Amino acid sequence: MDQVIPTDRTSKEYKEWRVSGLEGSNMTEIHIVLSTVVLSYWLWKCKTAAEYHRNPGSFSKRGLSALVSECVVFFVPMFMALTGRYLYPTIAVLLGGIVYYRRQIPDFPRRHDKWAPDPRAQVFDSSYVAGKVTAKPYLSIYRAEMMLLTCFCILAVDFELFPLEFAKVETFGTSIMDLGVGSFVFSAGVVGVKAFLPRKVDGKIISPTVWSQLMAGMWTALPMLVLGISRFLLTESVDYQKHVSEYGTQWNFFVTLGLLPIFVPLGLCLFSNLRVASMGLVVVYQLLYSLSPIGSWLENAERTGFVSANREGIFSFIGYLSMFLMGMSLGKEILPDAPTFEARRMRLVSVLGFWTTSFISYNLASFVLGIEPSRRFANAPYCFWVAGFNSAMIWLFMLIEEDIDSKLPPSLSRSGRPVGYDVPKILDAVNKNSLTTFLVANLLTGSVNMLFETLLCGVAEAYGILVAYTVLFLLPALIMDKMGVRIRLKPMPKIRTSQRSKNGPPDGWADIEPTLLEFDEMMREEW
Repeated sequence: MDQVIPTDRTSKEYKEWRVSGLEGSNMTEIHIVLSTVVLSYWLWKCKTAAEYHRNPGSFSKRGLSALVSECVVFFVPMFMALTGRYLYPTIAVLLGGIVYYRRQIPDFPRRHDKWAPDPRAQVFDSSYVAGKVTAKPYLSIYRAEMMLLTCFCILAVDFELFPLEFAKVETFGTSIMDLGVGSFVFSAGVVGVKAFLPRKVDGKIISPTVWSQLMAGMWTALPMLVLGISRFLLTESVDYQKHVSEYGTQWNFFVTLGLLPIFVPLGLCLFSNLRVASMGLVVVYQLLYSLSPIGSWLENAERTGFVSANREGIFSFIGYLSMFLMGMSLGKEILPDAPTFEARRMRLVSVLGFWTTSFISYNLASFVLGIEPSRRFANAPYCFWVAGFNSAMIWLFMLIEEDIDSKLPPSLSRSGRPVGYDVPKILDAVNKNSLTTFLVANLLTGSVNMLFETLLCGVAEAYGILVAYTVLFLLPALIMDKMGVRIRLKPMPKIRTSQRSKNGPPDGWADIEPTLLEFDEMMREEW
């Protein structure tokens, strides 16, 4: 029986039908569109470096002009590319700006004796602190740009100007929004590994214990799970349109994000090698999907009980967990501070090797075995594609940073750079307050859909709403960053270590003190 197409474009049924049965677009188009993300960063980096070298003394005094410049460089290309308008002219303008500003950056003076020690390496190596993990500018910008793309797309898809081939596919295929969902999880894994790294506490290098990792994971998961339950109750109460085949009837993306921090330490109790664990998990999941009745049941089962009604969310969680572990395996290599200048550069080779592994794995699964990628079930090809794309993005961001920062004086090789040189102010605020930004964007998306009939908006009206929406979801992060405020759970009570009783510590204190100190530090640290 043929499906009846709803005729009322303002009805809930039409809005759900509009995003059902989509097949996405090809990877070449997706990667060309998202190349604007790298080009925007490259242009901003060249422009910022050129301005700094032109007048280092007044660089930090830039105010409104710097914010306007960031909006033009990062947001205008995003609007043009993700709405399918003027993509290639946008790329041409970005490339032209890169060439223009790159020529204005002076080269670092060459050493007369090529065998003499590199002064940048000497300063960099001497400032290394074991166990310290400082924020990486290229990683902060990468995460912030992935967040901006996600927030923009979740509302833009409700307008006619957004190409439907960029929206989430029904079951098999690739699209920009499919890639965005996976990138969100992968990038969370890259920085999430910080809680598992050895760190310096009270002058001692301490490795985290399983118990502290699990407690920290539950601490992180709580707000996400609350948001997931709240979102379900809210959408049900207002009869908001819902694409059931995305995650299921009651499940949503917040629930998936909330469960990840809990299952990661539990899984690593069984097998500590992140890369092998992630690959093994997704391969076993794919074998069960392809060689057992589970695959057919996932695609065709009736929604009769909780498991069958939410099978997409429950089973895709296995793939997202594997993807999160892949991100952690990459983060474990690039997140700790590099001990030497040469080690920092060798990380380019390490990330390139990670991308090569992901690329080969995707091609084996997709072209040799004939398995199509599926965001709906987060199967192996989808996980490998997301890992390969994100590792390639990180590698390009690292390469750009290494090229431009090589022109700085040796004294600034590791730290000491002026505010606004390493990370754009807007993106820095988004990165520091990513959870708040994502939550506000979701609330605004629902509000816009209830206040406006988005499918009836013309191009000019749609752009106006999207611009206002972007400003509004950025505003809380900017205000909080200006005030030095971050919304997070109340930290754990401080563990007292300076005061000792006259009788000395109790028996066994030496065994548990490192774990308590490490857990206390984990709860208090800020990204």
